[in-house]
Amino acid sequence: MNFWEKWLSVVLFFFVANQGHAFIDGGLDQLISTLPPGHIHSIKVIDAETGKVLFDRNSHFNLLPASTVKAITAISAYRVLGKDYRYSTALLGNKPLSEDKVYPGDLVLSFSGDPSLTRTDLSELMGKLNTKGVKVIRGNIWLDGSKYDGYPRAGGASWDDHNICFAAPVSAMILDRNCFFGWLVPSGKEGQRAKMVYDEPQWQLSIDNRIEVRKPRPHELNGCVQEVWPSSNHEYRLEGCIEPDAKPMRMAFSVRDPERAAIRYVESFLKANNIKLEGEVLIDKPQGDFEWVVAQHLSVPVPDLLQRVLDKSDNLYADSILKTIGSSVNGKKGSYFSGTEAVLAMLREDGIDLTRSRLVDGSGLSRYNMLSADDFTEVLQSGWRSWGERAPWLASRDNERRWLKTGYMSGVNSMVGYAFPEKSSPLIFAILLNGLRPAQPATDEDIRAFHNEIRLFHIAFLERLTDTQ
Repeated sequence: MNFWEKWLSVVLFFFVANQGHAFIDGGLDQLISTLPPGHIHSIKVIDAETGKVLFDRNSHFNLLPASTVKAITAISAYRVLGKDYRYSTALLGNKPLSEDKVYPGDLVLSFSGDPSLTRTDLSELMGKLNTKGVKVIRGNIWLDGSKYDGYPRAGGASWDDHNICFAAPVSAMILDRNCFFGWLVPSGKEGQRAKMVYDEPQWQLSIDNRIEVRKPRPHELNGCVQEVWPSSNHEYRLEGCIEPDAKPMRMAFSVRDPERAAIRYVESFLKANNIKLEGEVLIDKPQGDFEWVVAQHLSVPVPDLLQRVLDKSDNLYADSILKTIGSSVNGKKGSYFSGTEAVLAMLREDGIDLTRSRLVDGSGLSRYNMLSADDFTEVLQSGWRSWGERAPWLASRDNERRWLKTGYMSGVNSMVGYAFPEKSSPLIFAILLNGLRPAQPATDEDIRAFHNEIRLFHIAFLERLTDTQ
């Protein structure tokens, strides 16, 4: 029996089986039997109101959760930071700003880790200097990112993702999600270099482009590929080839050094606005009092930021919010360690013990994370007890029968959330699938079919929960 026949038999079972919580087991077991050989799963379903366990298969197994970790981050952030918290980025001075064209003191741009801060926002902050007619700054401009410390990426994040936008470094200095974009265009004659066209060339973020326009060579069995390497003078070095008749290729890079990128942008702003800086642009927290607020930018409130964490699965937002939890709870600088420490302590206070699990980031990018279906159902029930359907992610859900957070990485496909059957109490579910790999060798078509089978498994699982009466 192939997958489609097995899947159809399961769907038919759903319609003929007795309905109700008491009859979940058989349907879900049949569904799990359709999963590919070699996988491992941790699955649990509970009643949201009572905590009664309705289905449990290996729920204590610690597996890679991927982006489902963001559900824990969201619940923790909403509890710790509250609905009114906003990030503040400020331009401060140690001298008052007057109408004089010469500003006699130092300025500091105080960054807060606002994941939504853009270069446009920063320009509006510094534009206050233009409003006041400042043309000369006698002192220095300090860029203060001291609210966070430690590594800009969590341990266990794949090194070969570091150059990609979705894995951008998380520092207190964030501009446009620490990403930049362009197109790789196979222009010119064969044998020449391809052209890199940047969306925002004025940001001074560039690639050492060594991509050659040519046909793949006999030993290049997978066709033309592009490899990304660190570069001393650019963000990265790009090597490889692109075929002459290929379509322009969209490129989304992470900023390799956020501090260097911030310096360049501030310097470019000053130059574009004809403001002379007699001092330097420096990275540090300056000494002395900077009590004069020149300008301030506030982010949207936490619930709006969390919507991007959950709806767009934004890794940078999730990890920056985790670091903010750490600085808010412990009074320490924000870091992956202080953030996870604060989250774990908060969960312990709520009776949730993750000592046999491992949480190292807020996004799920790290392959050091180890969590179980038990962990997720407990955390999601904690959120349910606190807010029920008033939680912002549930109140704004686009499907009244379910809310879920998915998680994907190589070999991993997970899903956690809430189901709302029409005639019974809400359910909480967690499905962690690891070890997923199509039989080798596999064509592109085989791989697509394999992933579609897993997608259909999740759809059928959700239908089984929401159809329960």
